[in-house]
Amino acid sequence: MERESMTHRHSHIMIILVSILIGMLVATVACTLPQQSATPAMAQDTPSATALETEFTRVAEEVLPAVVRINVESGPAEVPGMEGVPERFREFFRQFPWFEFPEEEGEGGVQPVPRPPRQGVGSGWIYSDDGYIVTNAHVLENAQKVTVVLHDRENDDKEYPAEIVGTDPKTDLAVVKVDAGRTLPHLKLGSSGDLKVASWVMAVGAPFELEQTVTVGVVSAKGRLWNDPRNPYNRIESIQTDASINPGNSGGPLVNLRGEVVGINVAYAAPMRTGNIGIGFAIPADTAKRIVPRLIKGESIARGWLGIKISPLNENLKEFYGVDHGVLVAGIDEDGPAADSDLQADDVVVSVEGQPIMDTWDLQSAIAQSAPGETVTLTVVRNKQERTIEVTLGEMPAKYAGLPEEGEEAEPEEAAEEGPLGISVMPIEELTPEIGAQLGIKVEDGHIAGIPRTEGVVVKGLKPDSPAVGKVQPGDVVAKVNGNEITSVEDFQSEMQKALEADRDFVVLHLTRVFEGEALTRVVDVEVE
Repeated sequence: MERESMTHRHSHIMIILVSILIGMLVATVACTLPQQSATPAMAQDTPSATALETEFTRVAEEVLPAVVRINVESGPAEVPGMEGVPERFREFFRQFPWFEFPEEEGEGGVQPVPRPPRQGVGSGWIYSDDGYIVTNAHVLENAQKVTVVLHDRENDDKEYPAEIVGTDPKTDLAVVKVDAGRTLPHLKLGSSGDLKVASWVMAVGAPFELEQTVTVGVVSAKGRLWNDPRNPYNRIESIQTDASINPGNSGGPLVNLRGEVVGINVAYAAPMRTGNIGIGFAIPADTAKRIVPRLIKGESIARGWLGIKISPLNENLKEFYGVDHGVLVAGIDEDGPAADSDLQADDVVVSVEGQPIMDTWDLQSAIAQSAPGETVTLTVVRNKQERTIEVTLGEMPAKYAGLPEEGEEAEPEEAAEEGPLGISVMPIEELTPEIGAQLGIKVEDGHIAGIPRTEGVVVKGLKPDSPAVGKVQPGDVVAKVNGNEITSVEDFQSEMQKALEADRDFVVLHLTRVFEGEALTRVVDVEVE
């Protein structure tokens, strides 16, 4: 019994000792593991985050000097009139200052009030060191004067006059040129085809006039198509990104981490005007590679045209026509190029020059990239039998290309006589209501309504290349030239001639303009070229 008792005692002691040892081991591991697991994680994360931050700052430093702000002055905004607005709706429209209601009985239309010149801001990037700059075509829409702010060196606040070299509304690309008198930093066009979804990108520009703004994000999607709000016939292929793009970013570069331009920022989604929601779009660099060099050379961007109506195929129609992809020829224009070929309505185009056509965009893109006069080979399925058809392409009509149609382009307003600096004027007393309507002003009893004076002369027109464009507009009353009173056309011409002969680079004009029913006095400087 005593031996058994001793044995049990030894067993208890051994169990206690083993428990103590296990407890010490567990405590040691518990204290050691957090330090061992945390330290390697920090060692991995910190260098990675630092390296990424370094890459972002490096790219920004390289890119920013070649990104510019583009200032655009355009003509007065025109608000379409609305004929025959019922009286019960008039109270609603009266809250908007740009509508004017004629008081004469029997006139029920709402007439637009002339607006002052519009000023817009966009972005751009320097394509070559001799001053060619890429931006969006819509940034330059209706532009009368374009200037560029460069950022390649400090303390250069000058706005450089820019010449519009060429625009292509179909792709929303444009090129302007500045002469800075020095070699400029420029960016390299990369390959948008090499981009991958989730690749890092950086958008640079002047959103809301905040110059040199950098935002970072990823490529959200490629080959995204959206309808151009300025041209109902046009769809634009783009890169989608969550790098923040806002008004003013248009025309700025979207760059990769090598500092290469992979896209040109063009639009953003803002449902119900909620502001940026992380969905922005950029024109692919591969599109710019095709278009920009041609614009610089002064070439017009003519595109091929089939002259057919097309329709997509759903699964049922694919089964009906015996195809697994393609686009249906829904109709053929009588005067179009395809009318002279063997192509027929109800054919399904399955390839162009051997390249598969999966949807309507594929067909439109393939034809648009071909030149007018070029003969292309279409593979079509007719009655479930495949055949090849050759079509000699025509040139895409202006309305599809986003260009002014023949006879539709607005003629610049010019006076019968050319005046100093391209400004032509007429006496106030010769104004008639009809002339006033053409100039965008209201004439009553031989006077301009809203202007409490009869002295001065009325601006009747401006030459398109006048340095006064953007500062002076038809309907303005010129009251003074360089501080001297103007009472007649002869006074204006005489004082302007003196100003041109003086040793000064500009002429100062005192103007009176009616805006929203009020007479506004403006003093403007017009450069003497």
